Amino acid sequence: MFDTKFVVDSFSQIASVAPVTLLIAIVAAVVGLLLAILVAVVRERQVKVLAPIVAVIVSFVRGTPIIVQLYVVYYGLPQLLVVMKGWGWNTNPNGLPALVIAFTAFSLNAMANLSESIRSAYHAVDYGQYEAAVAVGMTPLRAMIQIVVPQLIANLIPNFTNIFLDLIKDTALVYNIGIVEIMGEANIISAIGFKYLETYVDALIIYIIICWFFAKLFQVIELIIRRRHHELATN
Repeated sequence: MFDTKFVVDSFSQIASVAPVTLLIAIVAAVVGLLLAILVAVVRERQVKVLAPIVAVIVSFVRGTPIIVQLYVVYYGLPQLLVVMKGWGWNTNPNGLPALVIAFTAFSLNAMANLSESIRSAYHAVDYGQYEAAVAVGMTPLRAMIQIVVPQLIANLIPNFTNIFLDLIKDTALVYNIGIVEIMGEANIISAIGFKYLETYVDALIIYIIICWFFAKLFQVIELIIRRRHHELATN
């Protein structure tokens, strides 16, 4: 029978590791966004040599499951550090923290998906607005910052929200490399008490609460940005 008391008792214990889930997702989103901006600029500017390289990397990451990427980084990053040490770099491939592995894998995943979202958001902005602003005397940089960027950000937020929520949910996989987050803690508790359904219901509720909060947060941010841009455009 479904044990409601066990659900209530284990909820706080599973929720206590939610900061680990959020840490991985937030770090990956921030680092991935910064890298994605660079990748988008390189591809839009068609930078020689770099553009085709980053295009292949983005294609590889977007075309493979996150669990595969996690294992590739888990086994590949230490090997890369060994090679770098052979080149004379001061690297230590031994005892690489699992969090570093998770940050790296999830940041690369976010970079690939966000770079395409940034390019899509950029192309969704009417270029005629930029040209009109420059034509009336606004500098190209100012026109880009005041006209293009606010619209780009507003266009990007829905996709960014989806990618960020996917990162939160995908952190359930880091238990495979020894990091105890929401799903990992649920697995541990369920194995001890043999109450699998109950602990997974706890994990489900926690994920729903977290994802609902961030979905609403980004929705409000998007509304504020669009409203502010509309006010600036009408003044």
